[in-house]
Amino acid sequence: MKKQILISLLIIGLVGAFMGAGSFSAFNDTETSEGNTFSAGTLDLKVKYDGEWIDNPNLFHIDVTNIAPGWGTEIYKWELKNDGSMDGVVKVCFSEIIENENGINEPEEEAEASTFTPAGCAEQTVGISDSGELGYLLRAVPSKEHIYPSVEKSPGVPCPNSWMPHGGGLHHLGEIGCFELGRTTDEATLGPGETMEFWLRLSLDEDLKVWDGCGWHDIDDNVIQSDGVEFDITFELEQK
Repeated sequence: MKKQILISLLIIGLVGAFMGAGSFSAFNDTETSEGNTFSAGTLDLKVKYDGEWIDNPNLFHIDVTNIAPGWGTEIYKWELKNDGSMDGVVKVCFSEIIENENGINEPEEEAEASTFTPAGCAEQTVGISDSGELGYLLRAVPSKEHIYPSVEKSPGVPCPNSWMPHGGGLHHLGEIGCFELGRTTDEATLGPGETMEFWLRLSLDEDLKVWDGCGWHDIDDNVIQSDGVEFDITFELEQK
């Protein structure tokens, strides 16, 4: 009799243990979410030049030769389009300006040997040793000129005769390098499918002068005979 009671108590204990274990289980339900797709946005800059969309739009080479004082305005135009799916900020970058001498004839040699005296400097020659002079005298105005300080001025001639740009001209763009195409980042932003234009206007004065920070100096126009200038323009579209 005692043995039966002991067995019954053991069975009841085991059942209670299993029931107790079950009481700590939590209800759960699993749902599967289907059809979720995540894709990265795209930035794709398209550039139209001379009426045609360019396959490799990032780099454009500009080469100016065989011009004379009084050379009329030359305008280079581009249309820029954001062909991607997200906003991008448009920038234009100017490379270093390369001056090509291309030989020196007798009139140019005489012109380069002539002298003038900038304010606060000793007398110096007009010509630059081992370099052309054309690019330093070209006026350069981009379409967003309000973000390029004094770009319509010709460069100055600081002491000594280095002919480094002094606040204007084509070399000023090369020194600054890259610019957003707007007064603000928002103005320089292209949304998907949007376009903007950029142009660069180059010209050469009829009577060549240099600016020294205080005044203008006439120079012999023959100083640019046979000279050439070249540089690259690169367009970029960056995530905003």
